[in-house]
Amino acid sequence: MKTILCATLLLCTSTVHASTMLLWSCKLLDGHTIDEVKAINSAWVDYVNELTDYRAQSYVLEAIASDDMTTFRYIDVFENPIHWGQIRSKMEAGDFDKFEAQFNNATQCDAASLYEAEES
Repeated sequence: MKTILCATLLLCTSTVHASTMLLWSCKLLDGHTIDEVKAINSAWVDYVNELTDYRAQSYVLEAIASDDMTTFRYIDVFENPIHWGQIRSKMEAGDFDKFEAQFNNATQCDAASLYEAEES
């Protein structure tokens, strides 16, 4: 019984601090600013958080020193892969088209990677 309890507690503690993170690599398009991107992104996060019981966070990583100061990254943090999948399904259904148009007008994102992250 103690072995089962210990294994269950270890499993719970290892998943409690896990997140699913989506990292985008992007570039500002001519005539647009990082502040504009941050405003679009903030509205996107607010909308995401209205759709499910899970909470998402998003960060815009702005270069402070780079050979190309128009590059930046997004890190979108979802509570788990299920949460990410729920949002991805809604994106594919067109629920996010208004945001996608705004992002595509201001940015070009050429690469994205999905990660599972655990606190260590």
